[in-house]
Amino acid sequence: MAASLDYSVHQYGTENYLQKLGVWGVDLDDKSKYWIIYIHGGAWRDPRVDFGTFAPTIDRIVASQHPLTSAIAAFASLDYRLGPHPLFPQDPASTPASQYRNAEHPDHLNDVRSALSYLQKRYAFGSNYVLVGHSAGACLAFQLVGSPENADLVLPQAIVGFQGIYDFTGINSRYRGGYAEFLTGAFGDPGCWDSAAPMKFPGSLKESWNQGKLAALGWSRDDPLIDEPEIDGMAAKLEKDGVKLVLFKDLHGGHDELWENGADVARMILATLDAIYAT
Repeated sequence: MAASLDYSVHQYGTENYLQKLGVWGVDLDDKSKYWIIYIHGGAWRDPRVDFGTFAPTIDRIVASQHPLTSAIAAFASLDYRLGPHPLFPQDPASTPASQYRNAEHPDHLNDVRSALSYLQKRYAFGSNYVLVGHSAGACLAFQLVGSPENADLVLPQAIVGFQGIYDFTGINSRYRGGYAEFLTGAFGDPGCWDSAAPMKFPGSLKESWNQGKLAALGWSRDDPLIDEPEIDGMAAKLEKDGVKLVLFKDLHGGHDELWENGADVARMILATLDAIYAT
């Protein structure tokens, strides 16, 4: 279980209190083993969702007795700067700058990049990691590997994205404008959305992520917030770009129930490790 592992919290940045991450060490000395690194969701703005939400998935993996649990060096989970949330307003006049939530793109992505760079420099695991993301976190994972600004970063061998948001214009249109508020808060004017959306990247993800071995996408039909065209569109983009793809359309549970339970997330991660070793 996560509580039995070697747990530590690290501050990877000094600008904001959210620039922190958690590490659960399993076998940190063996550099041939894999790190499993998680990026949480929360619509780029929900302070109730943090790096600790990965713990149920860690519990499931540790308890699974799957043979590939022995291939895991550590788990990590990242926090990153958030934007303002209407349910949790802050007064800029009285809130310390380090506590203030006013992030917008590309702040979230820059924090993910900084957190991964911190971990790689401290633990020297190179590309031996699987990057896992839920919702906005899945978006951030694919934004990362599609970004040209990764000169100082070794990208992951695999990505696991579940209930991800990949096409901002498309999903907002299908949900009749219901996502415009938080998407505008994160990415600004709708005219700027496509330039940041992973599904709309003009270049090839295979070329920008040439060390990547595969991408896994997960989707639950029980989630009313993410529809099937969202995963299908991202799957089509990955296949078009020549990225090896594994699809999991058999997840069960609502948007947050998936990480709250952790069982299906653990299953996807272990299956992805299995696929890495099979390549």
